[in-house]
Amino acid sequence: MNNINILLAVFILCVGGFLLSSCRKKAEGNKLVTKNGIIYKEGSNVPYSGKEKVTVSDRIMEYNIVNGKKEGIFKIYYMDGNPQIVGQMINNKNDGLWKYFYDSQQLESEGNFKNDIPEGAWTWYFMDGKLKEHGSYSSGLREGKWISYNETGSVISEKYFEDGKEVQKDKPNSKKIID
Repeated sequence: MNNINILLAVFILCVGGFLLSSCRKKAEGNKLVTKNGIIYKEGSNVPYSGKEKVTVSDRIMEYNIVNGKKEGIFKIYYMDGNPQIVGQMINNKNDGLWKYFYDSQQLESEGNFKNDIPEGAWTWYFMDGKLKEHGSYSSGLREGKWISYNETGSVISEKYFEDGKEVQKDKPNSKKIID
């Protein structure tokens, strides 16, 4: 499983855990429920608008809701207030720059989403801040050159992707798909 899949799985588990456990104690006391992707205050048929802050599995999740949908800055942070994940949501979907942090507060990775799909350059770092991996996504698939580094900064691999499939370049302009 590559790094982006791991990050997406963590994100989905965090958000999914919150949505499935609407009876958990909310930091601000809101009792919200989700019906067909729209957030309502418990007992209301009017889509909710306001700020939500909830504690889930020793993390605090905070975001704005506008007309029943997550909008604006979305944060998951540790109980000490340091960020774990910070990004932007538009119409309930990840959109724009997202950053993920180690417990030490060192940046772990960063990249963009467009309409809930990884898009453009993504970069991963080791815990000491040195570059670990860099590449780009197109419509959620790895595209172009991806470079991985070891902890001393040396290149350990260069891989090339087309439509999410690794291709091998034998000569500057030749490619073949790797099975």
